[in-house]
Amino acid sequence: FANLTAGDQQILTSDPWSLINSHLQQKISKSRGDNKVYLERALYFSSLAESFYKAANSISLPTRATLIYYGMLNLVKCFLSYKKIELETVHEHHGLNLPLGTKGEIQAKPKTNEGVNIFATFSELLGKKISHTLNISFRQAVINIPEIHSLCHSLELINKRKLLPIKIEILTNPDHNKLYTEVIIENEQKTKVDITKFLKNKRLTYFKDGFPRDGKIVYRSKSRKSYTKENINAIYQNILKEYCNFDIAPILTNSGYRYYIDLKSSELPHLSYTLLCMFYLGTVARYRPNEANELLHGVLRPVVSEFVNISPNQFLYQLCSILLEKECVMPFSSITPMNTI
Repeated sequence: FANLTAGDQQILTSDPWSLINSHLQQKISKSRGDNKVYLERALYFSSLAESFYKAANSISLPTRATLIYYGMLNLVKCFLSYKKIELETVHEHHGLNLPLGTKGEIQAKPKTNEGVNIFATFSELLGKKISHTLNISFRQAVINIPEIHSLCHSLELINKRKLLPIKIEILTNPDHNKLYTEVIIENEQKTKVDITKFLKNKRLTYFKDGFPRDGKIVYRSKSRKSYTKENINAIYQNILKEYCNFDIAPILTNSGYRYYIDLKSSELPHLSYTLLCMFYLGTVARYRPNEANELLHGVLRPVVSEFVNISPNQFLYQLCSILLEKECVMPFSSITPMNTI
């Protein structure tokens, strides 16, 4: 999900904000003109996002959701500014709203020529363009967030899991002049998800059955890519781009990132669903007290609690990785959720 170079090492950090700010400061020192303006704006939004995140740690729901949303929103605006999307001198809007007369529903609108639609632009930069207005319920959205998906299944919000845990290996032939990839799936997943859906869509044309391993199912890329010392990084990054088409989502764990195939391709990137759900909770907290009370005392309370405690840090670390083009992970000793509610 991040544009790494071949052989890159993980960055261990318990303070991704300092990494983002340092990265932007270094870029600013080497830039001038409009490029420098975009980067300085990105740095401002990053600092604002950090303040909202830290303020959210000291309070409880429902107010907490509002602060976290503004933290995530400003982190997204940092990302958009970094990508040279004009924000300060044009009309900008969230791109999301809660339709009147509905409960638990969020509306996401496509981009128009009237200003900057932050949500739609963010989703498009992550690889999925919003071509028409989407009406999504909070229940539908939250099951598409990888770190919450298992809990949603346990609470019977969904009948069967749709996220298939996988291991990805990039391999070379004995002569060390060709690269190919393998996706490895544990046999036990047959009873948990419908693994026959793996060979669907773009994955069907890319993979074939690999040589079996004990207790595992293996799929191998059909093509092998020739490489030399001079072009191995370009070939490696081309493989990463190809894998972006396979509906793969990461979860940061105490042993680095784990990856999951979404067997039911979603309309939005998983980070967009996180932003959308936090917008919903933050907006309900401000404008719909009865709906907020139902969330905090009803059957969705465990989902809301888990989401608010876990997803903001997942969002932060993954967007930090995308910005820096490095795999940013937490040191084992510092992996804790945000304060409980």
